[in-house]
Amino acid sequence: MSSEQEKLQFLQNAFESFRERAELLERAYNHMSEKISELNIELDEKNNRLEESLAEQERLRIQLESIMETMHNGVISVDTQGNVTQFNRSAEEITGYSRHDVIGNSVDVCFGEKGFSEGTIHEVLRSGKGHERDEKVLWHSLGDPVPVVYQSSLLKDHTGELLGAVEIFSDISRVKELEKENQQNKTLAALGEMAATLAHEIKNPLGAMGTWARLLDRTFPVDDQRKKTLGKIIDALSRLNKIVSSMLIFGRQGNAVSFRTVNIKELLHEFIDSMEVEVVFVSGKSIDVVKVWDETPVFVAIEPEKIRQVLLNLVINAVQAMGEEGSLTVTCINPESTGEYIQINITDTGAGIPESELETIFAPFHTTKENGTGLGLAIVKKMMEFHKGVISVKSTPGEGTTFELFLPIVGQLP
Repeated sequence: MSSEQEKLQFLQNAFESFRERAELLERAYNHMSEKISELNIELDEKNNRLEESLAEQERLRIQLESIMETMHNGVISVDTQGNVTQFNRSAEEITGYSRHDVIGNSVDVCFGEKGFSEGTIHEVLRSGKGHERDEKVLWHSLGDPVPVVYQSSLLKDHTGELLGAVEIFSDISRVKELEKENQQNKTLAALGEMAATLAHEIKNPLGAMGTWARLLDRTFPVDDQRKKTLGKIIDALSRLNKIVSSMLIFGRQGNAVSFRTVNIKELLHEFIDSMEVEVVFVSGKSIDVVKVWDETPVFVAIEPEKIRQVLLNLVINAVQAMGEEGSLTVTCINPESTGEYIQINITDTGAGIPESELETIFAPFHTTKENGTGLGLAIVKKMMEFHKGVISVKSTPGEGTTFELFLPIVGQLP
């Protein structure tokens, strides 16, 4: 083979080798392109899943924040260093502290030695033990004590790593007030029972003493000094008999079976007509009696005599509170629908009641009158409660007082 032929053969072999390598490179490139496409697709899928996961986490975060903000319970959480990380709206309302002043700061710095640092979150972090429902007192930012029920626990992630601690608490001030009121009602019930028993035992010998005193009084001449002394004894016995009678009324429970359904406005008409003669005219004062209600019948289930006694006690107090002149207004406000209460207001233009006495005027034996028994308004309150009703008072010293009576209606409104 000649030299030229050898060169030609070499070039031909080189070209074939190049072509084969080019084909290999092309196949490798195509394979790599397919892999890149697959990786791009996989990356897009992972990005989509990541975006969905982030969106879900954001949704859950917003939902959790919304739940925390709408909770009636206060929530406070701290990290492992004792710095506040969460402080919801209810926590702000219960404590008086703003979250902007609390979050990110140490719980000790925010609340000092009182409140959350007292045996709760820090104790949980130190001991690793939470509180299952307990009671304590938090201190409002204004310095007022706030009784709360609370529970606390450690915060950990899914791997068990400690993140901090959380406390959930609720204001139970109203519950404490109701407990105190319930205890007072039990005390009053026991007092009423004792008063009724005691008054019953006293009333008979007291009546006999009064009778014998009056008989003895008749035996003395008019100008006899002993007759004046005996008169004071009779007056004292009469006053004592009045107190005992009031105690009997206060202690008597009554029976709901004796309730009758009546049109309260007819009873008011009847009562006001008789009251003007028996109370206003007899008092010798110039008092205008004003009636404010329409004739729409409103029915209530009551013991009429007890309600008349309620109205009479309040009217007598109103007349006594006014000077020689004044105005007594009786207002009846219709309820808007069945199942509600009719409101009866008795308003005078008297001296009014000092604010310091408004909370105690319904307490037994509380009186500002020289010869008062202190049972009149206590009896009124008890009679209203017996009728499932409510009584409240509003007063402005120097201007007058309004007693508001609420009685549940029965039947259908027109």
